[in-house]
Amino acid sequence: MPRKIAVARGKFQVYLLESLEQFAELKTVWLDLERQTDQPCFFQSYAWCGHVAEVLMRTLPDRYTPLVAYATQDGVPVALWPLSRQKRSGTWQLRPIDDPFGQFSGILGRDADAIIALVAATLLMVRERKLADAVRLEFVLAGSPLECALQQSGLRSRGEVGAPYLDTRLWPSIAELKASRNKKTMKNLRNSNNRLSKAGAYEHRYETDKDRVGNIINATLQRRTAWLEEKGLTAPQFRSAAHEEIISGGQLWGLDKGRVGYELLCGGNAIAHQWGFMHQKRYYAFMSAIDPDAVQLSPGRLHLSFVIADAMREGIETIEMLTPASEYKLVWTDTVRTLRDMAMPLTPAGWAVDLLWERTLRPVVKTCFYALPARLRKFALPNDANRDRDDGKD
Repeated sequence: MPRKIAVARGKFQVYLLESLEQFAELKTVWLDLERQTDQPCFFQSYAWCGHVAEVLMRTLPDRYTPLVAYATQDGVPVALWPLSRQKRSGTWQLRPIDDPFGQFSGILGRDADAIIALVAATLLMVRERKLADAVRLEFVLAGSPLECALQQSGLRSRGEVGAPYLDTRLWPSIAELKASRNKKTMKNLRNSNNRLSKAGAYEHRYETDKDRVGNIINATLQRRTAWLEEKGLTAPQFRSAAHEEIISGGQLWGLDKGRVGYELLCGGNAIAHQWGFMHQKRYYAFMSAIDPDAVQLSPGRLHLSFVIADAMREGIETIEMLTPASEYKLVWTDTVRTLRDMAMPLTPAGWAVDLLWERTLRPVVKTCFYALPARLRKFALPNDANRDRDDGKD
């Protein structure tokens, strides 16, 4: 059974699950809170968190442990926070359960009081039991109850990024959405569509079949990986040995039911791919890629217009375009979520890593790395997919 760890504000009982085997005990509670929370999010769903935790525990058994805290009031579950302990830079850090694969750090809760109580009690327990040297949560939604609770507990912002999204309920049709956007941009889009028509017969596909979506995932992954290598760039999830299994697995958790894929073909050849997850009438555009030989057709920008049109026809209420806030995404929306990275050292080792690496050396190393020409960056890229490393994301 989960261990009771604290009583917060006199009316909340807080519990902690420290093993994957205990997930089943919380399934009903977790799914109920997914439906009841004011801010539903796929990256805090039972299926996603369970799948990612299972794969990471198996892949990184000495560097990863799931920690799921939840609070009850009068015996009724009111909040749940999916976290993990991960060994990074030689220290144990409290991070989201799906880090580095998630796109939003979040918490499920019925109200702000329950969220604040759960966060305060969990961080107190982590500190007292010395479970982590530092707390590091990326992509926390600015202004959310979670951010407020973290600030009250002493965490501070370490930078922010934007994540565009489109509320499709504001537009009865794709035609009216286009009419609301910049006229010059829409004219350029029509010109791109004309070039596409002249290049050959084109077709846009929306796929939900598991095998067809799997093909789109594989094609997207291959092209995105090739693009990163060509640019001499890297991303922590691409460096992970767990990457391919996490993005394409999870059938036992029911994750395959939420995956969808989109593909733009011209002359029988796929020139743009995108795939993601459907969750509570929201579409999360997880990964995209284009054929570099078709760049003159603006396939990425064109493809997004087809994806939005299909999503609107399917009754999707929100299209989460996720980070970064790229120009081609902002063609379609003026609304951008501000996501903040938040951190707090807890032990002397955590303070040392935070001061010497996170706030001093790491920014300098990143600046120097990105100043290198792409051909030289390729030789400096870290690759921990097949090595036992302790630095992971760093």
